[in-house]
Amino acid sequence: MRNGLMIAIMAIGLVLGSTIPPAAAQPAPTQPAAQPAEPGQEVRDQARAHFRAGQDAFDAGNFEAALAEFTQADGLLPAARALSMIGQCQRKLSRDLDALRTFRRYVELYGNPTNDRETRALAEVREWVEQIEENVGRVRVDVAVSGASVLVDGQVVGNAPLGAPLDLLRGPHTLRAEAEGYRPAEETVTVEPGQEVAVTLVPAPLQTTATVNLSANVSNATATLDGQPLGTLPFTGEFEAGVHQLEVTADGYESVRLAITLEAGQPFTRAVELFPIPEEEEAWYEKWWVWTIAGVVVAGATTGIVLGATGGEEMPDSDWLLGLP
Repeated sequence: MRNGLMIAIMAIGLVLGSTIPPAAAQPAPTQPAAQPAEPGQEVRDQARAHFRAGQDAFDAGNFEAALAEFTQADGLLPAARALSMIGQCQRKLSRDLDALRTFRRYVELYGNPTNDRETRALAEVREWVEQIEENVGRVRVDVAVSGASVLVDGQVVGNAPLGAPLDLLRGPHTLRAEAEGYRPAEETVTVEPGQEVAVTLVPAPLQTTATVNLSANVSNATATLDGQPLGTLPFTGEFEAGVHQLEVTADGYESVRLAITLEAGQPFTRAVELFPIPEEEEAWYEKWWVWTIAGVVVAGATTGIVLGATGGEEMPDSDWLLGLP
């Protein structure tokens, strides 16, 4: 009886087990995102050392050295205090736009204070932002050539298209766009605080051709350049810079062949002079006067023969008449 009961229980377990999905089919629990490793004690000590060196340089009025030290400290161990001191050094060095970017980054990173000290520091940084912005305007720069370098007062600020307007201090600024194969485009704008202006820079393609102006002293003259017909002269057209073979022809005139050099952007003008083809000289036996002389000589010889045959006597009139042609 007991054996039968055990068998029944085992059978029921097998049936129930076949209806329950295996644990492997259940979704795996979500793993927490990996957190960045905390800096080690050595890194913390280095950051503190750079910060202290920066503070000493700042107190001594050596703001360039202080900026370098605070930048290294913030790079090793990002901290609100270090970033604030970077911005203060930039202001002392009259790099107000750099300071503005630094202070705005501070507000972005540390804009949610958790205690009174952080709240006071944030309020101070925001006040500095407002002070600088009172002397800053914005310029939206559009460039017709994508990828062109954009420069402000000789300093590269990015490549076209720029993602946002530029913050610039009040006063005149020179904007320039440079791209390979193009002439730089440049414009000077005067920035007013609190205002935004738009500037479009259009670099012009570098000219690689020259304008060719051809004429001739013959109305029916035609020309070819590198074997390509140009038509009847005068002619004006654009051709790539370099050396080209020019030929000018006209019926009854000798052809003129020239090697011409075209310089990019420089006009080329040439008035071609054609000369008539000389008449062919007749052979000596084709000249009229040769045969005239020959006829006279032959006639004289004939007369001498006739006189000799008559012994010098005068021929009768009838014979003379018969001898006439």
